[in-house]
Amino acid sequence: MKTYLRNYEVSRTDVWAALAAWRSGESGHKNGHRVAEEYGTDAALVEEIYEEMRGRRLTFRPIRRYRRMEPTNGKVRTIGVESVKQQVCDYLVTTLLADLYDARLGFYQVASVRDKGQRLCRGALRRWVREGGYHVKLDVRKCYPSTRKDVAMAVYTKYVGSEDVLYVISAILGTYGRGLEIGSLFSLRTMQLVLSFGYHHVESLHKERRGRMVRLVAHQIWHMDDVLLTGPSKRDLKMAVRSLERYLSSEFGLTLKPWKVARTCDAEPLDLGGWVVRERRATIRGATFLRGMRSFRDFERRPTVGKARRCTAYWGWFANGDNGGVMHRNHMGSTFAHARSLVSRAERP
Repeated sequence: MKTYLRNYEVSRTDVWAALAAWRSGESGHKNGHRVAEEYGTDAALVEEIYEEMRGRRLTFRPIRRYRRMEPTNGKVRTIGVESVKQQVCDYLVTTLLADLYDARLGFYQVASVRDKGQRLCRGALRRWVREGGYHVKLDVRKCYPSTRKDVAMAVYTKYVGSEDVLYVISAILGTYGRGLEIGSLFSLRTMQLVLSFGYHHVESLHKERRGRMVRLVAHQIWHMDDVLLTGPSKRDLKMAVRSLERYLSSEFGLTLKPWKVARTCDAEPLDLGGWVVRERRATIRGATFLRGMRSFRDFERRPTVGKARRCTAYWGWFANGDNGGVMHRNHMGSTFAHARSLVSRAERP
């Protein structure tokens, strides 16, 4: 087993790099002004984080939480909004542990990973649906709040050899409730790291048949806490899911929602990550399509920077799916070009 960042000491340079990464991300674009309002200068914020970390007295303002209903399924989630200081520490830890995440996360853990996401998910599902057979869609029940802080800390303690980094991780986890916090970059990476053990467990599942080992699962893809497994044998898929259920429950205290194995066909298409994929076409889920169309129309009526950002966020769904006719009839290409130029001008220093 490899240990990452063995005896590594976090420097001011690392904190500056984390601040720069935060400013270049979505959170930094929205909240960058708060640094001057709350700390005066970037240097003051960096110095406070570094000195408190070295003195083992790192503290954060309480997380502000609010409830939000998901437009796609009506679920109500509790979203946490961290202080600027804690957001920068999130980036500090996740940047330093990039090698750990790269090594542990499975290739088909596609959500929020650079150069993966919609296109890779759609392409994989298009290939696998042609194979026919069977598939099963799984969902980890309340994944964020169910991933206990002590379990997450134990995983990091096992793989990370830097006392400084482990201290910052412990300080961040100390601000959460019982489990992880929805809305936090560090929580997202931690959740993916924990689920990566499930991913590799599925990879290891085999049975002996006629003197040789045969995999129980032909393909797997994980999008956040949603999982899709495919294979030629309904019985083997059931065996694999039951084994995964036992493993996640015993090792991490996680449970799966009720599931069923379905035959892969046009009546039971592959459905994951917002894509509904049949043998001859890949479409967007209905709710996502309606929200995307609404974002383009809202921008056309009133072209503001906020509406432009929302419009560009949905472009990938239409461009990567079988939506040529819809895009042509609604002149979505020119609308997107206008929105992208508006966002570019707004973010230009």
